[in-house]
Amino acid sequence: MSLAELRPAAESGNIPTADELIARARALAPKLRERAVKAERDRNIPWESVEEYLASGLIHTLQPKRWGGYEYDHEVAFDIAVELGKSTCGSSAWCLNYLADHACILAHFPEEAQHDVWSRDSAACIATSAAPTGKVSEASGGYLLDGSWSWCSGLRHSQWIMIGGLVFRQSEDHPDMRLFLVPVSDVKQEDTWYCAGLRGSGSTTSVLDNVFVPEHRSVSFSTLRDACSPGSKLNTNPIYRTPFIAVHTYALLGPALGLARGAYEDFEQWTRKRYLTYTQLAIAQHVPVQIRVAEIAAQIDAAELLARRALALARENYTGMSMETRTLLRRDFTYGMQMLREAMDALVKISGSSGLMDGNSVQRCWRDVHAISSHVVMNWDVPAENFGRSEFGLGLNPAYPMF
Repeated sequence: MSLAELRPAAESGNIPTADELIARARALAPKLRERAVKAERDRNIPWESVEEYLASGLIHTLQPKRWGGYEYDHEVAFDIAVELGKSTCGSSAWCLNYLADHACILAHFPEEAQHDVWSRDSAACIATSAAPTGKVSEASGGYLLDGSWSWCSGLRHSQWIMIGGLVFRQSEDHPDMRLFLVPVSDVKQEDTWYCAGLRGSGSTTSVLDNVFVPEHRSVSFSTLRDACSPGSKLNTNPIYRTPFIAVHTYALLGPALGLARGAYEDFEQWTRKRYLTYTQLAIAQHVPVQIRVAEIAAQIDAAELLARRALALARENYTGMSMETRTLLRRDFTYGMQMLREAMDALVKISGSSGLMDGNSVQRCWRDVHAISSHVVMNWDVPAENFGRSEFGLGLNPAYPMF
């Protein structure tokens, strides 16, 4: 029997509409909110949150239809991420959103790798640790992975993990950055996740002791970057044929935008009832607070408008995307994150000492947005430099081959 015959074909009548999926995410958000403090204290997402997410079918949003997925575009996934972020539990929004995004990444792997995962469970959870901190060496028929990989968000709830690694070859100017698909059963997990932000994400460390990864469970990141991955030849929807980094930055901005909106709404409702301690004057009556609120709301709205424009531009150029468009998308997504970070700084500042209490969602969202914005993909300086260089006809900085 061929691999094609083993694929569980999706039935179009069973695919929910985009609006239905977004509504399911909206309905899930209050449950995530109820567990937000517990997630932080446990440094892990509660199992029931993951189970409810899987039951909602949201993990299939970007998955190929031939494996039981829905194949919606990245703006639908962005909308879902925003709704999850509004829960004010950044850790849950971060991890759950990435379960869907990682399914999209697996669609770029060779056919055999997709079969290894989805023929057993079409809703398999996949974690990632893309930073190439461990050692990779070539071996007969594949690769050997040895060492430690940090930042493994969602590892405790996943059956597989995609691990980043550098393969050095004498004939190449730059090392080959690759992703390796590894069963979590082959990974030793070290509980190292003690962090100021995304505390509940359970982003522990993976330790591998010369684990063998067959060739078909590996893909060069350059093929994702340049929209020519092995999986893109099999999965023909344009969402699998677009430059990866240029578009997938949405997966970081979506939860952050939701967090900013959730925190802003909570602040607004809370401040309606607040009074200055020593005068008992209503804080909402203070003109400086009103002005700061206007500025914060405008920053959040501007970040979303920039993101929506970027997503629309990406959709128009999914295939054959020019370097100019790729550079513009990177600029806009990362600048949107910068605006959200600044908005959250201003929001926590006008929240006063009470805003720093553990039970206050403002400080939690503030920390989580900062944690998301610290991700290497959201480093503003790299896309800003490349955009500036492009404007002057200088080309991209070759020091950043992955971006």
